[in-house]
Amino acid sequence: MTETDSSLVEQCRREVDELHAFFELWFVGELPQQRTELRRFEGVLAEDFRMIQPSGLTRSRDGIVADVFDAHGAHEDVTVETSTFEPRVVGETCLGTYEEWQTTGEERTGRVATVLFRRAEGTPNGVEWVHLHETWLAE
Repeated sequence: MTETDSSLVEQCRREVDELHAFFELWFVGELPQQRTELRRFEGVLAEDFRMIQPSGLTRSRDGIVADVFDAHGAHEDVTVETSTFEPRVVGETCLGTYEEWQTTGEERTGRVATVLFRRAEGTPNGVEWVHLHETWLAE
């Protein structure tokens, strides 16, 4: 792996960690439910972003942003953890797979996520989310 590839991988890994830390704060309601608080989230999603949820439903960027806005404060004791980021760099893009575990009270759910990042100037970590596909994990 080249130094440029290593840099891109680190940017993507950091982006996954930071965005999921935001989700945890948002879902427990520690951030105010204001559109301005979503700027960081909206700013890292590509205009053509698509997400395939574990149910198989495909959502657009605008749909996901609306879903996250509506989920503000929905879980007062949720934790969101990510692990095992496995990258594959191709040119200016990085395909990464990671596990995400959410715990709410006694319930723990896991999913494996595969995300396509591309370089994007002006974003916190220099990358944007282009595509995300999640699949449920058995515990």
